[in-house]
Amino acid sequence: MKRHVMVILCDQLRKDFLPIYGCQGIDTPHINALADNGVVFDHCITQSTVCAPARATMMTGRYVSDHQVWTNDVPFREGLEYIPQRMHEEGYVTGAFGKLHHTPGRDVKGFSVAKLMEENRLKDEDDYYKYLKTKYTDVRSVFHVDRENRTFTLPEEDYYEAFIANEAMTFMKDNKHKPTFSWVSFQGPHGPYDPPEKWHGKVKRELLKKPIVRLKDDLSETSKYRSVLRNISPDMEVIMDTREAYAEMIMEIDHQIGRILTCLKQEGLYDHTTIIFSADHGNMLGDMNIGEKGPFLYEPQLGIPMIISNHPSIDKGVRSDLLVGNIDIPGTVLDIAGVNRSIGYSKSILKMLKGEEVRHVNYSEFCDSIRTVENEKYRYCYYPFENYAELYDRENDPDEINNLAGRNDLLDVENMFLKEIIDFMLIGKGPQIEAHDLVPSKKAGIESKYTAFLDTFKVVFPLPTKEKYRRLQEAGLDADYNAFCQECDIMASYGKYWEDNE
Repeated sequence: MKRHVMVILCDQLRKDFLPIYGCQGIDTPHINALADNGVVFDHCITQSTVCAPARATMMTGRYVSDHQVWTNDVPFREGLEYIPQRMHEEGYVTGAFGKLHHTPGRDVKGFSVAKLMEENRLKDEDDYYKYLKTKYTDVRSVFHVDRENRTFTLPEEDYYEAFIANEAMTFMKDNKHKPTFSWVSFQGPHGPYDPPEKWHGKVKRELLKKPIVRLKDDLSETSKYRSVLRNISPDMEVIMDTREAYAEMIMEIDHQIGRILTCLKQEGLYDHTTIIFSADHGNMLGDMNIGEKGPFLYEPQLGIPMIISNHPSIDKGVRSDLLVGNIDIPGTVLDIAGVNRSIGYSKSILKMLKGEEVRHVNYSEFCDSIRTVENEKYRYCYYPFENYAELYDRENDPDEINNLAGRNDLLDVENMFLKEIIDFMLIGKGPQIEAHDLVPSKKAGIESKYTAFLDTFKVVFPLPTKEKYRRLQEAGLDADYNAFCQECDIMASYGKYWEDNE
């Protein structure tokens, strides 16, 4: 039987609040166990810093400018493939548990089982809300929080993370003799910062990271406005209260992951299950005077965790500095399932570990407010229409304090990144190139960002005659560069591909 595949996601989880990424003051033994049995990725980013766009990327393997869920409450464009549909075609039973954050709210994109906790978007149709109504007839919301004390007011067994874990475990037990694809998507540590009371006092507050302080004059105009609109308290104690509750929610999620892992082992499924752990995006939590998320390039919200755990082809307890993103989750899922054809622009992280696929730059976008690209050394952000950019040395300035954009000695770096942004934007809308102009360097450049682009490439005007083929040979050029057209439908041409013309 094929391996079971489980994706475990958190909402708004910045990676530096996990011990595996250096966080002190918090204990996450079960997430640590996933890391001990797999690979931890140190350079993983989200492809968008807001919930729905990032989640649409994970569903489709496509960048935001392609799937067009450019902000929350926007539907997917027509004509896309979705990872649950692809896995269903491969014979998997598919289940989603928790938060999908699609529009419309119950658009589950082909999951055969879906038990949702969608905050309050679904109102009476929310599965978690229905569960609460069976126990508390007077409930009016999925959230029950004492905001002053940052506490969930119902018993822990009725907490939404427990509901999500319970539904996932029921699904696994009910389908243990079939290959399963589980999408376990926790609500936290997204606000309202309401951990169950049992976690109060369990975080060593004094060891948690303090906010990165930066003058507002050093920020983009977009960031300045967002900082004011979010009305972040200047009181360090208030910020640290939020950080402590955030950390407590992470400990609760870790507890629920532990329950799921125990269930897998008790049901005899663990040895046959590969687990991917990640997040949709991070959370500023007061860094740079900014709360939560938005059009910013900074590591607290751009950097997310990524663990591939319990797969026979990977080493255990190791770290990788490969450039990966949550866009790679669906491609990796398909590879685990033994499927050769990927989805969208998603790369298989397993193949990247083997050197079979590579990525030289990582890309993230949110609306037309921001475009971010990075390599191992630098992170660059361009704010369209704002005449502003940011460039940071990731190695020597990890807190992103010293903006290097505009320095004469780094203009080549900025120009290189701007070219990458243009290429990614063209990839997102779909390359439109006459086939006879798809020269080897152009083809290689596209394939570096979109490995399977020829699968959907619309062939217009390939080489029409053998005479032109001979001219290329005589000029010492690659006369076979258009050979792929031989297997394609030609949409427009002054003649068929030359071999059919003789």
